[in-house]
Amino acid sequence: MKNNNKEKEKLGSVKIQNEVLGTIVAVAAAKVPGVYKITSNFVEGIAELLGREHPERKVKVRLSEEQVSFELAIIVDYGVNIPEVTWQIQKTVKEIVEKQTGIKVIKVDINVRGVHLGGTPPQPSPASGEGEKLDI
Repeated sequence: MKNNNKEKEKLGSVKIQNEVLGTIVAVAAAKVPGVYKITSNFVEGIAELLGREHPERKVKVRLSEEQVSFELAIIVDYGVNIPEVTWQIQKTVKEIVEKQTGIKVIKVDINVRGVHLGGTPPQPSPASGEGEKLDI
């Protein structure tokens, strides 16, 4: 194994940007069942509304020499077991980041910011001059 490390050193270095790590985390977390959405802070929320969504900006990345930690906020689907969903996110993020980058994940903090109730809000019916007729 030491020979392999020396060989890698001769080839040069690789720097993985925080934005890349943030994207990996956002995509991995969003695939966990029970996660409705990875959410963001107020400024990013406005950018989302304008159609300028950047998943990597929804994840706070703290990268040191050979380890990384993450912080993200989510909205869960109504009725899910929140501790189970958040644990699955932590487990999934750790496995995927370590597999794809080789960087040790030491912590994944999750802030549950809301619950998605499902469905769509009722739409007002078009004004027709007559009230809605109900069969009784």
